[in-house]
Amino acid sequence: MSLTVGIQLFSVRDHMEKDPAGTLREIASMGYTAIEPCNGSYGMDPSDFRALCDELGLRIICAHLGSYELNEKTEETLVLYKTLGVSYLAIAGFWGDCVYGGRDYPAMMEKLQKSAAYFKENGIQILYHNHDREFQKDNDIYHLDHILSAFDGNLLLPEIDTCWAAIGHGDPQDYIKRYSGRCPIIHLKDFSCHASYKSGNLGNGLPEGFEIRPVGYGRLDIVDILHTAEAIGTEWLIVEQDSPCFGLSQLECARLSRQWLSLQGF
Repeated sequence: MSLTVGIQLFSVRDHMEKDPAGTLREIASMGYTAIEPCNGSYGMDPSDFRALCDELGLRIICAHLGSYELNEKTEETLVLYKTLGVSYLAIAGFWGDCVYGGRDYPAMMEKLQKSAAYFKENGIQILYHNHDREFQKDNDIYHLDHILSAFDGNLLLPEIDTCWAAIGHGDPQDYIKRYSGRCPIIHLKDFSCHASYKSGNLGNGLPEGFEIRPVGYGRLDIVDILHTAEAIGTEWLIVEQDSPCFGLSQLECARLSRQWLSLQGF
């Protein structure tokens, strides 16, 4: 298989806060070979953090951050993530008055276009990580598509989250296909709910009984998603579970996801 499996460290954030080095060792022992930090180098010196990841065979492929860090702390952010060796930086959504259609959206987007170009010139591609709310529509076009299409030359690419694409759009495979060749990383996130989600909620709230689960333990057809990802040229699968379930710890849930993917040949 051509896809590499990593994990978003938000999934094990409590463990990372208490013992980042020990948690990284545990993650590596599960068979993950890439990580996506969401809190810089977790209090460690960035060079030491990268050296430990290199030792453990964990590629720091991407990191999550906010548009403020890209737009207002541009050079400082570049130095940090060049030290960590990332190829991508993902914006973890727009918030408050910066959401699509919000008061500060135009000014923020103008700055982001400049900073995205700056990072790309320095070897880092900027991505946008969706939630379900970006599947609201304006002139029958998803807000997410409006956001991505505002950037020339693929300066902003999607990091599609399968759970939120399913909740918002209804069919994550269908949505992934529209970004064939432009979706280097996919967030694998599974979930359960009581009601049907197939029509999509267009960002209008969660279905009854919604619960995020380890990959393979929810309602998504993960195998089909994996084959779709391969077909469109995705390189990296990043497991993410926002909160643990089944009475298990964050690390135990991360292990379940990795074990299930291994059984599928990934």
